[in-house]
Amino acid sequence: MMGSSWRFVLAGAAMCAAALAAIVLKPSPAGADASLDLEKIIPGRFGEWAAQPSAGAIVPAPDVEANLARLYSQIVSRTYVNSRGERIMLMVAYGGDQSDALKAHRQEVCYAAQGFEIRALSHGELPAWGKTIPVTRMHAVRGRRSEPVTYWFTMGDQVVLGRLERLQVQLRYGLAGWLPDGVLVRVSSFDSDPARAYSQQGEFLAALFGGMQQSDLTRLIGSSL
Repeated sequence: MMGSSWRFVLAGAAMCAAALAAIVLKPSPAGADASLDLEKIIPGRFGEWAAQPSAGAIVPAPDVEANLARLYSQIVSRTYVNSRGERIMLMVAYGGDQSDALKAHRQEVCYAAQGFEIRALSHGELPAWGKTIPVTRMHAVRGRRSEPVTYWFTMGDQVVLGRLERLQVQLRYGLAGWLPDGVLVRVSSFDSDPARAYSQQGEFLAALFGGMQQSDLTRLIGSSL
């Protein structure tokens, strides 16, 4: 109980400090990196995987699509296929301003808006370049479509899992006079066995990380340990 109380106190303090920083410092966007081109930094082929432009990626509902367009200035959506014909969908979205008005787009909300039932929601970790990435996993089902999903959100230089972490990053950037940018990364596949799907998605992401330049990869997974 005491630990829970302290979390509420810390969250409240972070919110107040972030609000004060925003008022006093009037931070400017640190992101909006005009040099960043997601289409170029995300390889079309890596390991045993190759992008298939004609393969059908997830198409958001119109209201969800409009919200994504508001939150993110770049969106790359691809389907990758390996030699066994297995498919994994990758979506990466970048936004230059991730202030309190432009929050991370929670994928469980996105999928629910498309009529999916979220049967399981959990957190896990992925290894990458000597660090671990905190990720969210969910099993989304609609009719016969069973889609396990792994996603995470990088705000500034750090992967943030919850509201308190997001506020801490916002405060740190605000005190320096900046607003953090953000990158949403999502992978999913069609599989009736979520455990099997998450394992394959982990292997897919490991191959993706290995196929990217480290300087580009930090845009996806952050640079803070």
